[in-house]
This record gives sequence, structure tokens and C-alpha cells, in this order.
Amino acid sequence: MAEFTLYVQLLEDESPDDVEDLFGPFVDEYDSVAYEASTVDSDDRPGVVVPEKALAIDDIDAFAEVFQALHGDPAVHDLSLWGPGSSRFPVRAYHHALRSLSDPDRYQFHALDNRETLVICDTPTDLQQAREDLGPAGLAAGGNAKF
Repeated sequence: MAEFTLYVQLLEDESPDDVEDLFGPFVDEYDSVAYEASTVDSDDRPGVVVPEKALAIDDIDAFAEVFQALHGDPAVHDLSLWGPGSSRFPVRAYHHALRSLSDPDRYQFHALDNRETLVICDTPTDLQQAREDLGPAGLAAGGNAKF
């Protein structure tokens, strides 16, 4: 089980024929990134596909870089920052909202850019608490596809 698992929903018209064309450069570049069988169901929305592979990532820096690269890819409909294979649970938050966290020592933080930070939670309970503390205005959109 990887520390982080990144599941991707792709736009059928924009996605490559083989998901390895999209994921391959990350697997080749980072020792901490590998393929993982996607254990999630297909999306039933027209034009959106869920590949049979996900990315298992064991390093927060690699996770953040892969997330940022895929987040801007035109083939990507949405990303899930955690799933069945995850052991840690990131959530995207705006910097200004971090002071809303009731117990910041529970979390690890990784800045994505000058506006957003990944708040890394070690348990689903911590994830729920972070989402409640940050509130809808403090959570960055995207990166939370439901599988």
C-alpha cells in the first residue's frame, strides 16, 4: 500500500489511447511513483472514463509535483487525492484558511503554490476534521473526485 494514491478521471475525447502515455513519464522520473491497479468503479457520466491504473506514490514532494502536472493536463477531468489504496489523505486548502484548523499539529503541510497547500491527514477522521475546520470557502476546488 502506498502512502498516497492518485486516481484520475479522464475526458474520453482528450485522453490518450493508453494511460501509460500520461502516467509513464512520472513512473520513469520518480523512484517513489509506481502503477497500481485502480480498484474503483467506472464513472457513469458520458465522456468521462476511469483508467484501469492509478499511481501509487510514496513521497510527498513527488505527489505534489505529479498532482500539479496532472491538474493542468487537458485530458484530466478530475483527480482524487486518495482512494482505496491510500494510507494518507491530502486535501487542498487555501493558505489563508489554514489558521482555521483547530489542531494544526495533527497535520503535515506542503505548499503547492502561492495560494494553495496540501493538508496531509493520517486518518479519515483527521481528514473529516480538517474539511470541517477549513469549511467550503477554505477548500480549493478540484482534487476531490468521488469514487
